[in-house]
Amino acid sequence: MAPKQSSSSSQSQSQTQCAKYQYVVTSSGPKIVPVPDVESKDEESAAEYNQGGYLPVKVKDTFKNDRYVVVRKLGWGHFSTVWLVKDNELNRHSALKVVKSAGRYAETAQDEIKLLRKVMAANPSHPGRNFIVSFLDSFPHTGPEESHICIVFEPLGENMLGLIERNKAKGVPRRFVKAIAKQVLLGLQYLHEECELVHTDIKPENIMISIPDVERVILHELSTSPSPKSRKVGVPPKVRPGMTIPKKSRDRHVYIFDSQPFPSPTSSQSSPISGGGHASRLRMSQIAESASSVANELVSAPNSVASSIASMSLLSSTPPTSFGSIMSKSALEMAASGTASTAGSNGFTDKGVPSSLLITTKEVPPQQKGPSLLTQTAPPDLCRPCPSEATSSEATSLAASREASPHPSRSPVPLPPPIQVKIADLGNATPVRVHFTEDIQTRQYRSPEAILGRSDWDATVDVWSVACVVFELLTAEYLFDPQAQGEIFRKDDDHMAQIIELLGDFALDFKAQGRYARDLFDSQGNLRYIRSLKPWPLLRVMVEKYLFTEADAKSLCDFLGPMLVVDFRARATAGDMIDHPWLDSVDEQEDGELL
Repeated sequence: MAPKQSSSSSQSQSQTQCAKYQYVVTSSGPKIVPVPDVESKDEESAAEYNQGGYLPVKVKDTFKNDRYVVVRKLGWGHFSTVWLVKDNELNRHSALKVVKSAGRYAETAQDEIKLLRKVMAANPSHPGRNFIVSFLDSFPHTGPEESHICIVFEPLGENMLGLIERNKAKGVPRRFVKAIAKQVLLGLQYLHEECELVHTDIKPENIMISIPDVERVILHELSTSPSPKSRKVGVPPKVRPGMTIPKKSRDRHVYIFDSQPFPSPTSSQSSPISGGGHASRLRMSQIAESASSVANELVSAPNSVASSIASMSLLSSTPPTSFGSIMSKSALEMAASGTASTAGSNGFTDKGVPSSLLITTKEVPPQQKGPSLLTQTAPPDLCRPCPSEATSSEATSLAASREASPHPSRSPVPLPPPIQVKIADLGNATPVRVHFTEDIQTRQYRSPEAILGRSDWDATVDVWSVACVVFELLTAEYLFDPQAQGEIFRKDDDHMAQIIELLGDFALDFKAQGRYARDLFDSQGNLRYIRSLKPWPLLRVMVEKYLFTEADAKSLCDFLGPMLVVDFRARATAGDMIDHPWLDSVDEQEDGELL
């Protein structure tokens, strides 16, 4: 069924100026180029609305026999656009991913749907199920010219990349990182052991924040945020040298909507931070103080707010395309409103969503990663966060209160975690035993076996990626960020060199296996194109560059070490790591604030 458009929507959109494109004849053939400053660089290209591309979607369009009504655009990626929709049948909001119509995209979407169904049905009682994206519905949609696959998920907040960018000055506070790591490992244990699937693309963009009582948060956000905005943009036709462009093709246009992802409940609005004065920050003590009033919501959230966010395929040769990677920047640019207002027409009151669960975000420039830490010849002079003075005293106070408890035999009720996350984007997931492809993992999180081109890799490729993500959350920098140097060496060469510099050399028999092994190593096991290495072990990196104490650095390395074993046959599994002491420890320099 074709989308519908309301008269009011049509009238407001018709007032927008149509973008202009120029037809230019060059020595290499004719080209269609946009007039400068017409098309937003932050949204999808109008050229992608040609045959095989996106479905033109507008606010108030409907899908599946009027069941889903488009409310606003959440984001976009290389494979699809993603929209917040109202589900009229279940009277709730969902995230709708509308996939491009080309056959390769439709096929990928169908594979993803099969995997999502398997994940949903495997073992709902497993604790890790709560930390995996939930799939709600799928259906074909016939557009004006082509058919598109649509997938429906429950909505989530921002991804970990957004969290890293907002905390890039100091890194995400360690106790939050520990909660995130624990939940991701539980989710991966579920995928690996219960579903027999490997995610193959664990990275910050594919780990999303779960919003407790998401429906009330969405209603509040919709009542306070500006109306969706769009621009009427000309669609340049696909042209080839010598091709005559029909006038009808030159007259095509589409409405490009601004993405409006909703904020995530990760910071406090209730009061300024002592000493800092920023209402957008959240102290752990504030979470503890509000725990009694929100515990039931948070504990039940994994079931009631199982999660979602559209997933898009991402391989080594493609640009970032998952919805998470697209959403992160625009999420940062949104300023959430203040504490909840008094009761309104939607029934949302200041008691509906605790103030400590709402955030105020501020715009920050795009993250500048810079060179990998292992390309530095000396530790740079970086400032680490000051130790949290409250941590040790809070721990002592908690221990004392337990000793003085009138019911010493009764186990204390565990506080809800400071943050809840979900693993999203199963578009690249593959069965453990029968791989769909051997080209896996985004570059910075790619395991040694994948770099070598081995075909016998297993679920521990995800575990390697988790270690890289944990490091990035703590430091706001990549653990490995390989760079090519002209014709001297490639990214794979630099990647393997960085791994050896950080973790030490590894066995010749492992280096010799894989379709790229001979390109990387010579017969003696030496790197073929990079001979000068600068070893900098992880423990020293954490102390010298990131100013961890020796004890904190050792504790972290004890956790990351088993996940960063180069030979995956000896690498820890997700199940091996979920009870590691580091996840429940308190560092000497524990940070208590989250931006």
